[in-house]
Amino acid sequence: MGKFYRHSMHKKVTIKMSLSLLFLFTLLVIGCGSTIIAPDVEKKSPTVINEKTSSRSTVGSGISMRVLWTVTKYTIGKDALWGDKKARTMLFKPLNITATSITFDGKTCHGIIFNKERQKAKEYLESVFHTKPQMLGIAEEEVEVVKTNCNLLGFSEYLHLKDRRILIYLNGVFFYLEPAVNY
Repeated sequence: MGKFYRHSMHKKVTIKMSLSLLFLFTLLVIGCGSTIIAPDVEKKSPTVINEKTSSRSTVGSGISMRVLWTVTKYTIGKDALWGDKKARTMLFKPLNITATSITFDGKTCHGIIFNKERQKAKEYLESVFHTKPQMLGIAEEEVEVVKTNCNLLGFSEYLHLKDRRILIYLNGVFFYLEPAVNY
């Protein structure tokens, strides 16, 4: 009886995992519209260009479908413009960062310059966001602040934590992005 029960449970878990992966893949294929942010030659700053592509045109065209980080949780800050309902819609949004681009929520910023600096967590969070590290679950004394020339909301300045998570700030809400692969 025990062997049959374990086999049955294993089969159910395998089916549930397969259905979940199929669902995620379907969402990925359906949501293939993209926005590209290209540098403005005259002003030398990124600008937004909207572009729709089908899943067929991305095959072999060099457009990456990999996901390096995913929004996994959020903390609503003081005087936030977004409430719980809007913040919840950001959960599981993918993020991909390369040496020269950021892709988030269907929008891409190219020609990015990244400037990284170490800051005291307490002083930085209090002066920039009027919050304390404890409110965000940050135990480290120093954080890596990444400043870019990207005009995607949340990515002109964000935090890269020691545990490889990224913390972005959108409309008064702090979003935590977990790495897709832990190594």
